Amino acid sequence: MKSQQSTTTLPLDILVVDLDAALLTAVKAVGPAGATVRCATSASQVRAALRHRPADLLLLNLQMDDNGGLELLEELRRSHPLMDVVATSRLRRSELTLEAFRAGAADVLFTPAPLPEIESLLARIARRREEAARSSFRSLRVRRVCKQLNKARHEIRQQVDLLCNDLVRAYQDMAVQLNAAQVAADFANAVGPELEVEGLLRKTMEWILKKLGPVNAAIYLPDADRHFALGAYLNLDTDADGPLIAAIGDTLVKQADRAVRPIAADRDQTVDELFGEEGRRLKGRSWLAAACLPAAGPRDAMAVLVIFRKQSEAPANGDPITTTLVETVAPVLGEKIQQALGLYHRLHPFFKDDDSGDYESA
Repeated sequence: MKSQQSTTTLPLDILVVDLDAALLTAVKAVGPAGATVRCATSASQVRAALRHRPADLLLLNLQMDDNGGLELLEELRRSHPLMDVVATSRLRRSELTLEAFRAGAADVLFTPAPLPEIESLLARIARRREEAARSSFRSLRVRRVCKQLNKARHEIRQQVDLLCNDLVRAYQDMAVQLNAAQVAADFANAVGPELEVEGLLRKTMEWILKKLGPVNAAIYLPDADRHFALGAYLNLDTDADGPLIAAIGDTLVKQADRAVRPIAADRDQTVDELFGEEGRRLKGRSWLAAACLPAAGPRDAMAVLVIFRKQSEAPANGDPITTTLVETVAPVLGEKIQQALGLYHRLHPFFKDDDSGDYESA
């Protein structure tokens, strides 16, 4: 009958290796609750039993098989490293105990032993295994939590990167918008409250020369039939002759009048794609053309602004002629021309067109 039961909750599978059944009987009497107790009487039976089902605890008699227990102990520790082995011996010699510990024994029990000593030994082994199991479980849980935290860290880092990229793009967009607003305000301030179309075009050319440096610029104005004629010209290209001006009006200006965005062509291949044979005179130069369409008012452009220069004259530190700049200035110029023409028609209502109902000057 068991004198005291262990409080452990982890069941043990105990294999007793001894020819004497006394130890087996004692282990069954005082072993931990829920423990399974098996027995073996030879090395071959031990190996067969462990192949069938590994044990948690092995009680091995060192004097079995003509004192071959130490060799078997070393063998089993190599083949079953997770199994606890308690060496039992009828000989109480200190050197034998030392050899058992060196071979890998977890403890040594001298037999015959009183039941309380066997019970205490088994309870101690059971508690140690249970603590090791809890420690292993905690380690596994910590590794699992660390893995989840690491995954969360990567996800948070990705989200932070996305937020940072969004913030950078937002600042870039804001900078572009502020720069566009500044350019538009600067151009509007440069032309001022000009009431004459001729003066407005002249001040526009002066602003372009000051802002963009050595470039060629032309402003084409439409007539009632949407045929464009040169209204102002800033000529720094000595090779830009009359046929080139006409070719600009017949190709680039007509297409820009119908385009939603400015037309940019900085390569001859782009010129060929846009105009084919008709654009042969435009080759060798970089082009930028934008319709001057007021933000509010008629849908037709009030003018077409063209800026160009030779491809060989592009500055080494970057091109100051940008689509954004021209796209910003074009609607302001269109609005100014619209205001100037509107004021001119109000001051000179000489006759009324029977078809359109609009007043025209003489």
